[in-house]
Amino acid sequence: MTRSFIQQQGFESEGISTRHPSIADGVPGRDGAAAEGALYTLGGPTSLRPQVRPYDFKRPERISQDQLRSLKSLHETFARSYGGQLTGMSRMIVDMEIEAAEQISYAEYIGGLGNQTCFATVLAPELGGRLVLEMSQDVFYPLIERLLGGDVHGSIIPDRALTSIETRLARSVFHRAMQPLHEAWSGLRAVNFTIDTVESNPQIAQIVSPNEVVLALRFRVGLAGGSGTLSLCLPYALIEPLVDDLGTRSWQAAGDISAGSNQSPVVREHLSGAAVELSAVLASTSITLSELRSMQPGDVILTGVSTRTPATICVEGRSKFQASQGQHAGRRAVQVLDTTSIPSRQAPS
Repeated sequence: MTRSFIQQQGFESEGISTRHPSIADGVPGRDGAAAEGALYTLGGPTSLRPQVRPYDFKRPERISQDQLRSLKSLHETFARSYGGQLTGMSRMIVDMEIEAAEQISYAEYIGGLGNQTCFATVLAPELGGRLVLEMSQDVFYPLIERLLGGDVHGSIIPDRALTSIETRLARSVFHRAMQPLHEAWSGLRAVNFTIDTVESNPQIAQIVSPNEVVLALRFRVGLAGGSGTLSLCLPYALIEPLVDDLGTRSWQAAGDISAGSNQSPVVREHLSGAAVELSAVLASTSITLSELRSMQPGDVILTGVSTRTPATICVEGRSKFQASQGQHAGRRAVQVLDTTSIPSRQAPS
């Protein structure tokens, strides 16, 4: 590109490409640090510096950040549902929310756990492999202390392996996570998760090779006795067939729509056969407790309601419709006057 052509286009040669010596090779910049390369800018000096992010070629990123966010969003539903399951099981409030989702090696995941923890391997036949569900001792022992009738505030966290009784209780606690996990994955793939083994030493369970890439999801669990963590480890080989579906960002909505459209006839069929209690209230009034105690057979209760006033039809104790009273085939009956629901209120008892 010649100088005459540059001048004809209205550019100054000094403004096209400026090499900043402050960040040149081996030359300290304004902050005293030496940059590894030179920065060229269009239109004069700039204070921007290139952002350098380390990349490990031995462990490439298998999942994009967008797909990782989708996977994290998927398990937010699991966290809410499992927290509700533990709340009902222990009869105390258990709050659970997802904190982080990252892709690391399986060896790094195991190394980040304690020597003694509550560790379960979960079978996923539809995905062709196993995953890991781990609960810290800070969460597990207060839970079983509550289940056994103790005080969670005074629970002791021993540094030892699980006993046989504790292992059975841990299996029961982890079993409550299977249904929430199935519901969370139903929009992506119908998977029937089942508990395989329960261990206290994470080094024993090797579901994949140590260098295999896994997706580690960490949840914060808050309960009356304190707080702790829950983690879920998904080998990349397990979810590799579903990676493209995670990237579409429409799997959740599509799954909800298809699930709703497929289940609506089934739900409607079951609900249509459900029995409900129907009652007709002709009149109501209030009396004092002394009048109630002195009531005898033959007493007349005055309600102050006209005989032409419509009766109230109640469904499961709540007012729904208005009707007139009469008889049909020698039996008392009411005729619905208006199919528009009246403001719902509790029927007088």
